Amino acid sequence: MSVPHSGGNPNANLYAQLKRDVLDRVPQISAVTYVPDEIEAKQLRATFDPARLDPPTGPKSPELTIKWYRQDPTDWIRINYTDPNTGFHAGWHQDGDHPELGEAHFQYSTTETEDRWGITFEHETPSLMLWEIVETLLADVRPTYQYETGDA
Repeated sequence: MSVPHSGGNPNANLYAQLKRDVLDRVPQISAVTYVPDEIEAKQLRATFDPARLDPPTGPKSPELTIKWYRQDPTDWIRINYTDPNTGFHAGWHQDGDHPELGEAHFQYSTTETEDRWGITFEHETPSLMLWEIVETLLADVRPTYQYETGDA
């Protein structure tokens, strides 16, 4: 069971900013869409080109979904990466689901293992936080946790 966000509707302008400032600039991302559409955006979905990922993955396109609600004292955030080729999942959540881990946590699961731990973000600005997450995903999380069992 997850803790719901206490904010109102997500801010479509925030999603436009995250798309423009971050997702449109990541060379491994081939498409970014608003869900359900640009006017009523409740989340962003970024699709990775599997041929541009290192280490490589299978032929299906991994996705990054971003749900972000501005609220005080901290934003409610769920950013999830899913690779349909391997069943790997990674998530950065600031949602109150695991208060024992602190304000925010990282979690991942493979077909064989899963784990989660508390994290802190280096930045407070949404675009910089998303940059931090995407860089961590590509440089550390995928190489370290997705392929820790030698599935590459």
